[in-house]
Amino acid sequence: MILLKIIYLMSKKWMFSFVLVCVMFSANAQFRKIPAEVTDSFKVKYKNASGVSWKDKLTSFQAEFKDADKRMKATFSSGGGWLKTETKHSYKSLPSEVKDGFKKSKFANLKIIELVQVEEKNRETQYHIAVKKNNITKRSLIFSKSGQLISDNASF
Repeated sequence: MILLKIIYLMSKKWMFSFVLVCVMFSANAQFRKIPAEVTDSFKVKYKNASGVSWKDKLTSFQAEFKDADKRMKATFSSGGGWLKTETKHSYKSLPSEVKDGFKKSKFANLKIIELVQVEEKNRETQYHIAVKKNNITKRSLIFSKSGQLISDNASF
């Protein structure tokens, strides 16, 4: 019985040590230095950005920031190439074509949760609108800049 207690206590000690090492390693991996090419490209593209914070996404780097009172996220490749920008919108700030497309859709009576403009390299600008009927029924809608509903997916 005493031997089992000793084994149990030792296993807890080793488990704690293992978890501690994993936490230290993951924290170290998250603080990789942002390459100068990335920060330079960001500064050129977003001259008026404020409150910039960076995230290492392993294959890319993402900046979260404010520009002209809009919350934005921009993603850059490790070499500094711009990949994507997401801009949060209010309903009022959406282009009229997108508002009209949403109003004409069968989802117009649902509550809007989030509105995001997505610009991607080599793709047309899209508007992602998350809506919900209740806490269980949610949908993710994607509109083109001309207001056409491109995609409608249930989300949970």
